[in-house]
Amino acid sequence: MEALKLEVLREATKCSYCGFCEWVCPTLRGNRILGPRGRVTVASLMLREGLESKAGIDSVFSCLLCGACLTQCPAGVDIVKIVRFIRSYILLHH
Repeated sequence: MEALKLEVLREATKCSYCGFCEWVCPTLRGNRILGPRGRVTVASLMLREGLESKAGIDSVFSCLLCGACLTQCPAGVDIVKIVRFIRSYILLHH
């Protein structure tokens, strides 16, 4: 689990928070935490700092895992992989 956690953190650090992924996200409705960039931020904060909130957890579980964001990311961040891992991490640690 620890090796996978480090791999996901490395993936998250590739994100430059440019926001190109946001326009295709079907769950982003004015609240940026409900988009791909917000989910990467939530995952990073949970894994690095142990910070979590109801809003952050709701954000991660609102993702449809559709992969639309993957086609728009210029850095090639695998946001779906990050979301899948952080969901498992949340469920295992609660």
